[in-house]
Amino acid sequence: MCHFLYIASSLTLSEIRSMLPQGLAADLLDPAEAGRLLPLLPGARTGARLIAGACSCDLFLTRDLAASREEAELRARYRTLGLSREAVMRALQRHRRRGSVALTSGEWAGVLAGFVAEHARNGGSTLYYREFSPARFDAGPAEAAVEVPLHKVQSAPEAWLPEGRPVVVARGDAPYKR
Repeated sequence: MCHFLYIASSLTLSEIRSMLPQGLAADLLDPAEAGRLLPLLPGARTGARLIAGACSCDLFLTRDLAASREEAELRARYRTLGLSREAVMRALQRHRRRGSVALTSGEWAGVLAGFVAEHARNGGSTLYYREFSPARFDAGPAEAAVEVPLHKVQSAPEAWLPEGRPVVVARGDAPYKR
């Protein structure tokens, strides 16, 4: 179980990857996963997972290599979900595969906000979905997407993307059309 960040976009995977900052990667979702995400954004044709290392935890949790505080947070969440010891160990092994860029979650929030702004300029409305799940797109969003204006992403980069709620970010001059 880790944090994962998903994107539904009108752009191609290559176009998305060309805008990614150093340390982030985009992996294409398989058709079943994309089939749960793409319908939430009219005109979306690409579903991808944005990761730093093997998961998206670095975007939302600051790593504490000495005390492993973020691992303690993850373990607590695993316990509440009733995961087996083996499942917890597999999840922690994946979580420990860090990306090439070491930033705090606050620094990553700013980097991600920059990507979101760049994507909005080039691709228009984009859906983002943050999920805490075993390794793959779990159940997917149960709620309808909410719109968050780009200026809110830029002014509060750590607060615009709640867990478990799909969010659509649109350019200021091109509002989201449901």
